[in-house]
Amino acid sequence: MIEMLPPLSFALIILISSTVFAIAWGLDAMTHKELVKVDITDKELQTHRNILTASLLMEISLVFMYWFPLIMLPVFIATLVTRTVHEFIDELHFHTDRCSSYESTLHLIMWITVITKTAAMFIWGFFTQYNGVLELPLPFYMWGLLVFSIMGYTSWVEYKR
Repeated sequence: MIEMLPPLSFALIILISSTVFAIAWGLDAMTHKELVKVDITDKELQTHRNILTASLLMEISLVFMYWFPLIMLPVFIATLVTRTVHEFIDELHFHTDRCSSYESTLHLIMWITVITKTAAMFIWGFFTQYNGVLELPLPFYMWGLLVFSIMGYTSWVEYKR
């Protein structure tokens, strides 16, 4: 059944959700820039770093599913759970009382899009080892590189705070 879905469908789901996530995260990072001066504690910054580290390791496990899906499955599950736990700590402990409705909306958009992207990558990677990824049109690779670069830059900025 999953093999019947065209690779273009998986790529579009991943790229669209990643793009929306990158925009929302960039806007959220701008709010952090102002909050760091007033209201973000070292503990919250460490929680953000834990989220970034777990997310990076999770993304690496998803990429490596191309070659080693069964070996990467436990790594993916462990990093997904770790990232999710730290996201809950961040939202429930640090953000609930402080966030404006604007920032809460950004977080909602970020959660929905990152989970959509992660689910699509997992399904495509684990069940088909990204069947068809090498036959996508060139603009898809360029789009992916652009979004990856934006997220990499935002990660770097957020980690350094």
